[in-house]
Amino acid sequence: MSHKTVIVKLVSAIEVADGESIKEVELREPMAGELRGLKFSAVMETDVDSMVVLIPRISALTERQLMNLKPINLLPLVEGVLGFFVEDDSLTPATA
Repeated sequence: MSHKTVIVKLVSAIEVADGESIKEVELREPMAGELRGLKFSAVMETDVDSMVVLIPRISALTERQLMNLKPINLLPLVEGVLGFFVEDDSLTPATA
């Protein structure tokens, strides 16, 4: 079974071990089991505590790295997560 993934480009690089840094994070579409213990409404409301639990479950980031993110990097990651819960063809352009 293949999982949908998205690459999130970070605004500011994240420093990791040995002076290396990462500038993008791959997020994998969460499965139902990875949402266990989280309130779906809290995820959809972009609750930070929920994101700190969910994002490490679907990426290579650790909880510690996520907790140490600059806020400017958190928003693109959250937007990437929310994209998994919306079907592209369910979006319709606004009409005037």
